[in-house]
Amino acid sequence: MAEPAAAIDSARPSWRHDFLFWLVLLVFAQLVIWTVLPWLFALSLPLDVVSDGLTWGHEWQWGYYKHPPLPSWTVEAFFDAFGDLGPFLLSQICIVMTYVFVFLLGCEMMPMRWAAAGTLLLTGVYYFSVPTPEFNHNIAQMPAWAAACFCYFEAWKTDRTRWWLGLGVVAGLGLLTKYSTALLLFVMLAHFVFTRGLKDGLRSSGPWIAAGICLVVISEHVLWLARSGFPSFHYAAERARVASGLGGWILAPVKFLSAQAIDVLPAVGIAWIAGLRPAPGTLQHNEKLGFLLWMTLGPPIAVALGSLATGMAARDMWGAPMWNLTGLIIVLSAAGNWKRASGKWLGAGAAALFAIGLGGFVVANVLVPELENRPSRIQWPDRSIARASATVWRQQVQRPLRIVAGDGWLGGLVAMRSVPRPSVWIDANYRKAPWITPEAVKRDGALLLWRVHPNESVPNAFTCLKGIQILGQKSFVWPETPKAAPLIIGYAILLPAGR
Repeated sequence: MAEPAAAIDSARPSWRHDFLFWLVLLVFAQLVIWTVLPWLFALSLPLDVVSDGLTWGHEWQWGYYKHPPLPSWTVEAFFDAFGDLGPFLLSQICIVMTYVFVFLLGCEMMPMRWAAAGTLLLTGVYYFSVPTPEFNHNIAQMPAWAAACFCYFEAWKTDRTRWWLGLGVVAGLGLLTKYSTALLLFVMLAHFVFTRGLKDGLRSSGPWIAAGICLVVISEHVLWLARSGFPSFHYAAERARVASGLGGWILAPVKFLSAQAIDVLPAVGIAWIAGLRPAPGTLQHNEKLGFLLWMTLGPPIAVALGSLATGMAARDMWGAPMWNLTGLIIVLSAAGNWKRASGKWLGAGAAALFAIGLGGFVVANVLVPELENRPSRIQWPDRSIARASATVWRQQVQRPLRIVAGDGWLGGLVAMRSVPRPSVWIDANYRKAPWITPEAVKRDGALLLWRVHPNESVPNAFTCLKGIQILGQKSFVWPETPKAAPLIIGYAILLPAGR
């Protein structure tokens, strides 16, 4: 490996500047363009930002009924600091941080320009483009996984305590982001035992240090889970969908893996065009390449095997954090063919895919909804709904609105645009919104709202509430798709005690 690298360095020293230039340009463009463009097109904020982010994060709990708390906290902080721009900025910071940790890991495995090229190839991975404006727990996981791989590689290679400490911190933050981080940690444990042996692995203090630090980081969340009766685990069990029939049972993991292959295929394509093609001699007895393959292929294979064993469907977006190291794998496996690689073709291919991703976002979220009269989530008239809701409340109650009851999306929209900002009583369910108590509802009352669909009445969760008063409906025109059927919102109220 060292001889080809030295030969290439002397033969084509300008490549270093090419790849680093393109990488710096990518980081800048990702942070600026992917933040500003969606923000300019968005009248409202994306679904997950509202329902699983601001609706929860405003309450600053140590956990929520679906997920751990860290993404909700961070998106709440960014929204408070930067308004609507904040969630879009936060999402792209996560992507840029992922680039940084991938690049740092690459620099430990190969010359810097190789690491830059491997990071640049991530423009060909779907999860780094169209989905990124919608900050959610999957996007938040991406830098945590990349940082964990970097820390674990350094710990595995050097066995220095500081890297095991770092791994423990990052692993804990990853678990506070989404529980599926445990998949990556399981793969790391399997890799460590496989490469060091079970006896030596158990005797090593490093993994135990990392595990201890991780437990400290997540301890408050674990206590919250125990006190709350593990609601997120119950939610996962309730939502688990078992495939019907033997065909569906087998098809579920195949569909997941096929979707993942399609999502990374463009990266392979631009690498092939640029001359980065596998060289058989570099694939044998390469510990670094083996490490990358373990960390990259282990989690999706574990998901597929789990789906095959249980029959539960696997969601395609679960793969978002799993392919961070794809570019490094391509570059390292092509080391023997590096002399044939073209930095210009790679940079041009990355730029083209970057532009295609931007175009895909605009088409999917702006053009198609307008052509089909099917408004997207970022085109909801949230400010108009919030103003109408405030008027409805003031007509009935001469007190500030403190509680809005509705689903996480609609209730979250109204709360997000209201001043002062009320809490959301999700589906009027105390388990989903433990920050709301019967005493608070009795004291402050609540405004209940829902989207009215044809042949549907008031939601069952509302009709069973004692003292509910149905107030009627209001109609709203879609700002960007005025020809679409109007949005109709139903209203009801629970009066505060003494009213």
